Amino acid sequence: MRARCGRCGAGFEVVGPGRYACPACGVTNEVRGGAAPPGPAGMGPMEPAPPPLPPERPSRRVVCPDPECRFSFIVGDVAAAPCPMCGTEVDIGSGAGGRP
Repeated sequence: MRARCGRCGAGFEVVGPGRYACPACGVTNEVRGGAAPPGPAGMGPMEPAPPPLPPERPSRRVVCPDPECRFSFIVGDVAAAPCPMCGTEVDIGSGAGGRP
């Protein structure tokens, strides 16, 4: 059975569970017996992969309708929002949950 050093990553042969010194760096490694399936090339148990993350929805950006401002900003799911630059009320469109 092969083990991998926790410090330097060197692989080395072991006979079973127990404590073994790494032949490359000398640190003591503990090899445990377990029911987990071996990893690639018999390098010990592998942890399950983390669940995939859901894709992110892009942020919604609007432009202030005031011709003197024209500030572009990001909004959430709201029907209207004040422009952070000039305070003009900006109609977002479809409102909560929808996208124009």
